[in-house]
Amino acid sequence: KVNLLLTTTILISSYAAGTWAAGNADRGKPLYTVCAACHGQQADGMSAVNAPALRGLEPWYIVRQLQNFKQGIRGSDPKDTYGVQMAPMAQLLTDEQAMEDVAAYIESLSK
Repeated sequence: KVNLLLTTTILISSYAAGTWAAGNADRGKPLYTVCAACHGQQADGMSAVNAPALRGLEPWYIVRQLQNFKQGIRGSDPKDTYGVQMAPMAQLLTDEQAMEDVAAYIESLSK
């Protein structure tokens, strides 16, 4: 049990630190085209639509925020104008793998 707990902790820590990415940038590239309309081709953000830069963010953080939008944790409060706009966009990513792939693609733009 100790070995399983230790292994799980190491995997989670490595993933959170960005040293292990489950996404595939090649699969993420075509998925990102919808995102690029607001966040820009190079994920630098667009102030005109108040879309933040994504380039340079850790993949785990991007995935977490996409999950939050998909689950209604973010973007469900009508006072959160920009979150309300983002929530339906996150729904276009059909599963966890798609989110991981988009995050991997965004990470690849920083290299």
